[in-house]
Amino acid sequence: MKVFVFNMKKYRKKRKLSQMKLAEMLNTSTSYIGEIEINRKAPSMEMVEKIAQALNIEPFRLFVDDKDRTGTDKAIDNDYLECLTTIERQDLTKQIISLISDDVEHILQPENRKRKK
Repeated sequence: MKVFVFNMKKYRKKRKLSQMKLAEMLNTSTSYIGEIEINRKAPSMEMVEKIAQALNIEPFRLFVDDKDRTGTDKAIDNDYLECLTTIERQDLTKQIISLISDDVEHILQPENRKRKK
């Protein structure tokens, strides 16, 4: 989730969007966007796709740690991603979403249990 939060903020700021503007684009509240960005709430996979669309990026980019230990961008990774065909990118996106779906569900389960009480 830390990578997701970092990337969401990075791409939001890169597009010069405030939390309020992003929330408007997603038809959600500014507080919800803020809670995602402080890692208090985890978005659903549907919301991840909407966020990516609003940020004009492919969803998998929100989950890719593109920083090395020095904090600089990894040009090799970006070159690799740029070489992928649209179908390969879509497949990679589906694989990443599939891999993290269980983790997100696990994170949300304690919250779901609280709601049931």
